[in-house]
Amino acid sequence: MVDNTTPSCGDSRFGCWTCTLVDKDKSMSAMIQNDEEKEWMLPLLELRDELDAPDDSHLRDFRKMNGTIQLFHDRNVPGPYTQKAREEWLRKLLNAQTWIRKNAPEHVRDIELITMNELHEIRRIWVFEKHEVEDSLPQIYKQETGEEFPGGPLDQHLAVAMDEVELLREVCEGDELHFETMRELLAVERQFRTMTRRSGLFEALEKAIKRGYYTDEKDAVELAKRNQQNKIAPALLGLDEEITDAPA
Repeated sequence: MVDNTTPSCGDSRFGCWTCTLVDKDKSMSAMIQNDEEKEWMLPLLELRDELDAPDDSHLRDFRKMNGTIQLFHDRNVPGPYTQKAREEWLRKLLNAQTWIRKNAPEHVRDIELITMNELHEIRRIWVFEKHEVEDSLPQIYKQETGEEFPGGPLDQHLAVAMDEVELLREVCEGDELHFETMRELLAVERQFRTMTRRSGLFEALEKAIKRGYYTDEKDAVELAKRNQQNKIAPALLGLDEEITDAPA
């Protein structure tokens, strides 16, 4: 059955310029190669090809967003992009947008690869949900566009100066996992500092500690494997809690 009521997501076979359903966007490549007026698309093609990397596990956290480890055939399944990777993707996107606005034909110089509302939301998520209190987005925006990012500090009580963040990183002696854990603990404490009732503080602190409980990825995977074996072993033996509990 064919749905004729839903419009296509684009005017070409692929639609969105970031589409990675195919190995190579031959349509865009051909337009750039055969038409000088389409050369402004080159930054888009390059960014699209980078997004389509066959293996980007080196850019991802070894933990899921909630801090857990997911195994598949005894191998770790990577989680979301790391802070460094997310910042680098944003830099590349803003750089491409800035270049196109300066060098593309007049009719596409107002192109908006990412909206200001999206940038504000990304900033909020990074600071409040991911506890990246150094608030790097405004600085990245200025470096890549040459313009000040519109909007002041998100929260005066939460903001941490860059030199303070670097001092914390130095104290952690290059241990990125330790640094992230300490930063999150500080951010959680700051979030609850001005509250009349601090209900949920200990739960938030415990969650942060659990996320940074591991020494490194190897330690996390080994722990996940042990936990997995501990769950499987009783089932294989036909045991359950009622049978194995000591008598009262």
